[in-house]
Formats: sequence, structure tokens, C-alpha cells
Amino acid sequence: MGKLQILVGDITSDEILEGHDCIVNPTNPRMVCGAGVSGAIFHKAGVNKLENYTQNRYDISYDTNDNLMNIGDIRITPGFDLGMDIIFVQGPTVWDHNAEERLFNVYKKMLEIINEKGYKNILLPSLGTGSYGFEPKDVGNKVKQILSEFVNDKDVNIDLVLFFPEDKQYYI
Repeated sequence: MGKLQILVGDITSDEILEGHDCIVNPTNPRMVCGAGVSGAIFHKAGVNKLENYTQNRYDISYDTNDNLMNIGDIRITPGFDLGMDIIFVQGPTVWDHNAEERLFNVYKKMLEIINEKGYKNILLPSLGTGSYGFEPKDVGNKVKQILSEFVNDKDVNIDLVLFFPEDKQYYI
């Protein structure tokens, strides 16, 4: 039986990173350095190293839309300077058709991959609640339920890291 913790802070701070074997990156379709959590992860890992890896490994071109991540896609990369693997997750935006259902399915698929790969200590931001537009008050309770059910059955610890202290009330 694992444990779910709800933390508040910078997911890339040394204090929060310590003791984890992977971090989830809510990425953009091109898997390049962006804003918010994804940008912070890229900077902590080493932007050039990580972008070179993602662009070459997945043959993503700036000139075409070939090999972009689609909603629900999950890709794993080395973490370079982070010292842990990065699980890239492409979720929906709040404006997509059946957005909440699709978001919750992304969480479930991500957890299946985590289980298959044998990760034990996971750092996870609240997917979709940044630039993708989901409100914590609308998705937090269901996200906590999905994560709690997963850790109750597995020997896995998940630290869900929220950036804003006021959002914690929606995940309890």
C-alpha cells in the first residue's frame, strides 16, 4: 500500500525533488521548453540536453507537425540534470470535447505506465490546471480519488504538488 501526499510549492525545488525516481511533465505537443511547470522541469533538467533528446528521439520537426504528442500520449525520457526520469504527458485543454473525462483518462493511463515501469516515488503536478485551463475546484476531487485508489492498491508513493496554496482545499 502506497501513499498520496498533497504538497504545495515549486515542484522543481531541491527539497521537493529529493527522493523521487520520476517527475511528470505536462508537456506541449512538440516536447519543447514552455512556460509553467513544463518550463521549470526543462530548465532544471537542462533545456538544451532535454530538447535535443526529445527532438531527436521522437523525430519532431519545427517545420512540420510530424510526431507531435496527441492527447493521451505518454513518453518517457532521461531527466539529465534532474537525476530522475521524466514522464511527458499530453493532456487535453478545458476547451476540448469531453475535456474532463479525457483529462481523467490521461491520469489513469499515466498511472498504468507508472505501474508498468516500476516507479515507486512519483512527483506529479496537477495536470491541466495551468495554461490548459482546468480549474482545480472542478477537477481536484476526482483527481484525488483516482490517485488515492491507485496508491491503495500499489506500493507506490505519489506527491501531488500544487503551486498555489489556495488550491489544496480542492484535493482533500
